[in-house]
Amino acid sequence: MSGGHRAMPHTADIAVEAWADSREECLAEAVRGLVESFADIRDAPPGDGVDVTVTVQSDEDLLVEVLQEVIYQIEVHGRLVVDVSPGAAGLRLATVPAESVEQVGAMPKAVTAHDVRFGETDGTWRAHVVVDV
Repeated sequence: MSGGHRAMPHTADIAVEAWADSREECLAEAVRGLVESFADIRDAPPGDGVDVTVTVQSDEDLLVEVLQEVIYQIEVHGRLVVDVSPGAAGLRLATVPAESVEQVGAMPKAVTAHDVRFGETDGTWRAHVVVDV
């Protein structure tokens, strides 16, 4: 199975779902799903990058921490995360300047604490999270 993602309306929020063969690929799909819910990154080749130290242990907490970091990078540094890979201290987030892409939806505010799922079932990793917009 290959990976994928989708964002769906959820009351006044959005729900992001992702799936892939590995934990890391599923995490990257969840990041792309979040970013593509508000920005067109199809023609945005990864440029700069940010190393992120992972401080959590559970899979659900990892998902929330990484997506919160994606939102932080937008709000504070004006850059969009377009890919995620293993890094020296935890994860490497490939980024592009926010002004280099077209905004196509509402900017996310925060990942909600309810209805977070991230785990493996029958060889497929799946993620689900609700994001305030």
